[in-house]
Amino acid sequence: MRRKTFLFIIFFLIYALSTTAEATDKKKESEYKVIEVTNGGSISGKAVFTGATVPNDETLILTSHQDVCGDTLPARKYLINANREIRNVVVYLDGIKAGKEIPADPVIIDNLICAFEPHVSIGYKGNMVLNRNSDPVLHGIQTMINGRFFYNISIPEKGFKQIEKKLIKAGLMAVKCYIHPWMVGYVYIFTHPYAAVTDEKGEFSIGDIPSGSYEVKAWHEGFGEISLGKVTVAAGGAVIVNANFK
Repeated sequence: MRRKTFLFIIFFLIYALSTTAEATDKKKESEYKVIEVTNGGSISGKAVFTGATVPNDETLILTSHQDVCGDTLPARKYLINANREIRNVVVYLDGIKAGKEIPADPVIIDNLICAFEPHVSIGYKGNMVLNRNSDPVLHGIQTMINGRFFYNISIPEKGFKQIEKKLIKAGLMAVKCYIHPWMVGYVYIFTHPYAAVTDEKGEFSIGDIPSGSYEVKAWHEGFGEISLGKVTVAAGGAVIVNANFK
């Protein structure tokens, strides 16, 4: 009897702690407030590799559907040009509480030549993600947000209707194909619109920022997440911040 009572107490405490943590996370996600932004400032810059040896992008060996996708594909993990500028880095303001309205645009995840397109993108909590298949073969999308299962769907071959899902939580969403295990992509989901993905020149720009001080962070698939420090944005001002990865 004592053992059952003890186990019940342990179970109750675990449940209470997990519920409290979940409630705290939801509260944090709901703190952003939409306000009118006039004479907003901007933060722009580049993502650059400053280490000794630039990592080479891996070549993936395909094990099925070579007739459609070929024998190899680039991993697109380390897209670093001759000037050491890095593509597909997500740069964002961490913890911003108020600002412009969040775009209503959905995220698009397309299966194209046995790879996810785009490889890295940005989404917003509450918006939709559109799962598409431009290949003439079946794909299976499996997603995890912050390491926790989100959804698992099969996408029929090209010509069938896209499948829509709602982004219910903020965080880093990893996208994989359970039919073609080399396929990997990422969607960084935010509760605010102040984020950007670097282009082929490593450049990013975030605009319409209310005046104030903000911590800027950057995430990359291979290098992880770093803080770029705290910056002060003046009304109508422009701040340049570079993300230096090693």
